[in-house]
Amino acid sequence: AQDEPIRDSRDPKKIEALITQHGRVRNQNIFAQSIEVIEGYTPPFYEKSDEVIKFIDSSLADNFIFTSLSDVERGLLINAMQPEIVKAGSAIINQGDVGDYFYVVADGQIHFVVNGVNVGSATRGASFGELALLYDSPRAATCIANSDCQLWKVDQKTFRYMLANNTATNQRGIMHVLKKVEFFDGLDAAALNKVADALTSIVFQDGEKIINKGD
Repeated sequence: AQDEPIRDSRDPKKIEALITQHGRVRNQNIFAQSIEVIEGYTPPFYEKSDEVIKFIDSSLADNFIFTSLSDVERGLLINAMQPEIVKAGSAIINQGDVGDYFYVVADGQIHFVVNGVNVGSATRGASFGELALLYDSPRAATCIANSDCQLWKVDQKTFRYMLANNTATNQRGIMHVLKKVEFFDGLDAAALNKVADALTSIVFQDGEKIINKGD
């Protein structure tokens, strides 16, 4: 996630903290297996109204999995989410199964069961199953629809291919720029890649100071 600005207040300390967090999350190898970058990969697209896009976006806002996504990656993720209708009483996820989908609840109510014990519920705006986007691990709970439910979902393969290919495209653009910087003339490709990995984009408003003398 390198091509879009960090969205936050203009407090310099908050900006610096976000840069640190952004880089740390981006550079961690948290996926279960490596993903091959496919040249020209196009993620799936499911038509949505502006209202639905805003709804899904707000549902993702507080989820740690998506805090490091750029605006472009976030948009691609939302576009790739497909609708699903689940009948009351149906199990959406079964405890112990290897997960592959992440869900956002658009309508209805879902309850979570662990080892036969009801441990909670979720309604419109809630999301669940996000760890399936990162790990090939068994589901921790069974998720059952209390009522007929409308969901939005995306699978692990789409999520990971989308990020891998978008990151690779951004990396090529950054490397192209770095090769034109005279200060980096003596660096080989491996060193330039490390510089590129450390970069984070920030947008400054017209007239805003970028550097203050003496800081």
